[in-house]
Amino acid sequence: MLVNQQNAMFVRVGSALFYGVSSFMITVVNKMVLTTFGFPSFQVLGIGQMLATIFVLFLAKKLRYVDFPNLEVATFVKIWPLPMIYIVSEISAVRRYSAYKAFEEDYAKHHVFLSSFQRAALTVGSAVISLADPSRGDMIACLAETSSGNALVHCLNKMNKSPEGRRILRERPRINSSTIDLSLLKKLPNGTVGKTYSNFLEMNKVTPDSRIPTRFIDDIEQAYVMQRYREIHDICHAVLLMPTTMLGEVTVKWVEGLQTQFPMCIGGAIFGAARLRARQRKLYLNHYLQWAIKTGNNAEFLLNVYFEERWEQSLKDFHKEMNIVSLIPLSE
Repeated sequence: MLVNQQNAMFVRVGSALFYGVSSFMITVVNKMVLTTFGFPSFQVLGIGQMLATIFVLFLAKKLRYVDFPNLEVATFVKIWPLPMIYIVSEISAVRRYSAYKAFEEDYAKHHVFLSSFQRAALTVGSAVISLADPSRGDMIACLAETSSGNALVHCLNKMNKSPEGRRILRERPRINSSTIDLSLLKKLPNGTVGKTYSNFLEMNKVTPDSRIPTRFIDDIEQAYVMQRYREIHDICHAVLLMPTTMLGEVTVKWVEGLQTQFPMCIGGAIFGAARLRARQRKLYLNHYLQWAIKTGNNAEFLLNVYFEERWEQSLKDFHKEMNIVSLIPLSE
């Protein structure tokens, strides 16, 4: 190999190594700035990095360390798609990382380790109180966490078998008023998933911020699955067109129980039905129970649905994709 060829090879390999190290260090810096130092805006961070890159290149050219063509209008035409692809990928990557770290921090703040005896005692106690007073959401949440070990493994297996489910586990998105633009959902056309959810929240005067954080699950992946289940519960109510009445709650619990195998859901479905009034019980036995069992068994696994990316999807198309036959006819 000639000397010139050797030099050219050295420059290429050196450039590749420098690029790899630089990319790695940018990732490290991003993580430190956004998490360790709690910098509030990933957009400002990304824009700052781009401006810093432009400045360094400009300075290097002035000092004659590098050489590249001057900036011209024709340059924008040649490279136009690349900046947009870069910006979109950077925003998506930082947002995913921020969401992932946000759950880790939230989990670390609220997690409580329980011994086997404490877990058993808490399970029994929360079950008794939940049966006596179904309005105790804190006890129902506690029961779900202490009794759903095998069911959470089942849910994780189902999610890992789905590309959409795996992405949810990897990115760990959250559903609350700081991650979802509720005003935007309100403006969506009628008949979309997002508008249906928005109408549900408004009609029932509920908020996505009311879900209790997981505390008693030691595995962080399983803890996230439980948190995700809680945060999509109202969305499931909305897309299944079930109100927050006792009849609607029992019906949704059947669907969730059959899909997730959570003992809390199955128990809520069975014992909740005993509280139905005569007219509701008749509707339940004649229509709702059969529909809920069929939907729970036949519909796609709802924990695998990245609802945040489906707000604009029509509810009719969503039902078709999820293999859901609506009990209440959809308006055209």
